[in-house]
Amino acid sequence: MKLASETIERYQRKLRYKARYHLGSFCPDVEDVVQETLLRFLQAHDEGKIRNPNALGAFASGICNNVILEYRRRLWRDPPAEGEGKNLAATSPPEIETLERQEPIAAALAQLSERDCAILRAFFLHERTKSEICGDLGLTDGQFRVALFRAKDRFRKVYTQGLKHSAGQGH
Repeated sequence: MKLASETIERYQRKLRYKARYHLGSFCPDVEDVVQETLLRFLQAHDEGKIRNPNALGAFASGICNNVILEYRRRLWRDPPAEGEGKNLAATSPPEIETLERQEPIAAALAQLSERDCAILRAFFLHERTKSEICGDLGLTDGQFRVALFRAKDRFRKVYTQGLKHSAGQGH
């Protein structure tokens, strides 16, 4: 089954909207995320790896989620390229910036349950694989995905609430 160009264009528009929503409308890499998603989607389609052809949109959306997560992890791991962040370095030493970023994160993690904190630290900070974390915590694949999703959601709420509180105090 061949995909019509109108279908691909429709998915491209929806994926662009989704990427802008999750990465911010001014993110310079939105188009790269969309193109990578479409590439993976079309490769999977051509190779017959789509189990449910009636849910192509959901499949493309899932691929987009993965590409966005990979993009965020890459930003988190890799230092900024030459020329990026020079204005930040000129205003304060990097140690201070690191501490300023770590304090609200540590405060938010301290408010989470032990399990949520362990999952987030293992997955994002220690870069452990899903199977390693599942083995350590005695979780199935499905339980891990739900636990990670909920832990990220709780962290996001606590973290943003802490930022709003700090901003309200004039810090």
